[in-house]
Amino acid sequence: MEFCTTCGEQNSEEALFCTNCGKSLQNAQQKTSEKNEPKLSTQEIAPRKKMTNKQKWIYSISGSVLLVLIIVHFVLSSIYDPTKQISAMNEAYNNQDKEVFFQEFYVKEGTEANAKNFYAIVKDYGWTNLRDQLTNEVERIKKNENPDIIYNNGEFISANSKPILFGLYNKVEFTVIPTEVYIHAPFKNMTIKFGDKEVVSKSEGEKLNLGKYIPGEYAWSYSYEEGYMPLANKGNVILKAQSENIAEIDMDWNFQTVSVDSDLEDAIVYVNGKSTEKKVSELSELYPAQLNSKIEIYAQSQDKNGNAVKSEVLPLENDSIYLAFEHIRTEQKMAEHEDLIKNIYKNYRSDYASAIRYTNFDYIEEYFKEGSKIKKDYAKFVTDHDNIPGYNYDFLLNDITAFKTLSDKQFELQSFETFNYSSDKEGSTNYERKKKYVFSYENGEYFIDEIVDLDTKKTKF
Repeated sequence: MEFCTTCGEQNSEEALFCTNCGKSLQNAQQKTSEKNEPKLSTQEIAPRKKMTNKQKWIYSISGSVLLVLIIVHFVLSSIYDPTKQISAMNEAYNNQDKEVFFQEFYVKEGTEANAKNFYAIVKDYGWTNLRDQLTNEVERIKKNENPDIIYNNGEFISANSKPILFGLYNKVEFTVIPTEVYIHAPFKNMTIKFGDKEVVSKSEGEKLNLGKYIPGEYAWSYSYEEGYMPLANKGNVILKAQSENIAEIDMDWNFQTVSVDSDLEDAIVYVNGKSTEKKVSELSELYPAQLNSKIEIYAQSQDKNGNAVKSEVLPLENDSIYLAFEHIRTEQKMAEHEDLIKNIYKNYRSDYASAIRYTNFDYIEEYFKEGSKIKKDYAKFVTDHDNIPGYNYDFLLNDITAFKTLSDKQFELQSFETFNYSSDKEGSTNYERKKKYVFSYENGEYFIDEIVDLDTKKTKF
């Protein structure tokens, strides 16, 4: 027991302070100290051996290396943390930084892809939706569960764990799954370009593998030099994901059929100066063709004298081409002139008979040019019959004996005409006449410029 020296309260020996007045119990403290104070050995302790500089250096290096390893561990853990990778994707997408966003994904070698196309796909798919799916797949990987493929019509993106540094770390790789693209080439030796890849067809109708592409918009073009004319076209196409990640695209070949005709069916057709080795009759349709004003087409043949003749040269601007030969057209036009003038002559002789019978020049005045001498002479000749008592004409023959083209505007017709004439004063006479008529063609109209008596035979009866 211990008594307080201040108030005299009795306390236990272990108490350090009086339970009544709170004063320090010094004796008890000293006893406790003495009780707890260990007994010192009288044996002499040898002094510790001092470390060498080498040992200090080793300990220092080891500590530094350990510190670096710890820092590297935390850095690599942060780098390969897929959650932070998705956060980086989210930031790049929201900032519309297409290149940075695209770099967060893996595209297998040989696949054609670009940041613009990929950003457009994700935007169409919905970034929030994709982000949530990527996060879900990361959680499955962390739980050692097999991740699922994300679909967008076809297989879109896969998430896979990739060991780093001998498996000490694992990086989640988000792989964009491409689409295999094919096209059917209609002809052999067609050069086809899709995106940045170029292929050449080896046979007609060949199914060409253009390669692997991520969906998106791609430029295409083709050229073909082995047909009747050089063919080419270009454009853009939207490649969409397919259920089997296989797509066949259709290009706008812009092939057209051009019908070809000519004055001469045995003429050989030429395109841009190159012979098709086909006659017009054999090549009634030109296929494949493209309308192009820079492409010229014509035909070549021989005239009746064996000389080479060439049709007019036409640009390939219409899907129907007529290759006219000037000499044939001239001959046709002259034939048309001949037929028309012969009919005009027949009509003139009929109207002339009426003009004489009725002494009315109106019947034939339209056959002559206004103000011409011949018109005045014939007007007088017709009206002068009013002064011939008892006259009568009986026209018998109006035969055409010859026709000649003097120029493209002037023509000559020869005739043999017979008629019986009678009057009170002269009696009856049979006339046989050979005549020459000169016709002219002006502004779409025909006129008689000259009528010449070449020979006349009279027989009284």
